[in-house]
Amino acid sequence: MHAQTPAASELTSLERSVLEVALNPDVVEHRRLRRQAEVAKVSTRTLSGVGFMTKLEIPAALAVADLPVDAALPVVFGEHPQLPAGAEFVLQLRSGRLNTIEAFCYEGMWPGDESLFRFEVRP
Repeated sequence: MHAQTPAASELTSLERSVLEVALNPDVVEHRRLRRQAEVAKVSTRTLSGVGFMTKLEIPAALAVADLPVDAALPVVFGEHPQLPAGAEFVLQLRSGRLNTIEAFCYEGMWPGDESLFRFEVRP
């Protein structure tokens, strides 16, 4: 089961929560990324049945984060009552810009009610 969204749609509340958790406001390098997250749109979102891959669209006028090229941020781990082994959310950058959010569960199928996720950042 693969589905894609049309271009330039809004981020889901789950995607926004993952960005909020991953981008620590106390980390100087994350401040520009937080600004990017505030205005990010979804270029594409591909659903796999066990997670999703969301490609982000960031306005070119926004400042680039001062991080290594194509860096990855700390992993966000998600606990959910329907996922005994949990899920992982990986935020990837490209050239100092937010690029993708990848999410997948370790066993079972992706839950229908995403509001039940609770998050923890792992380095």
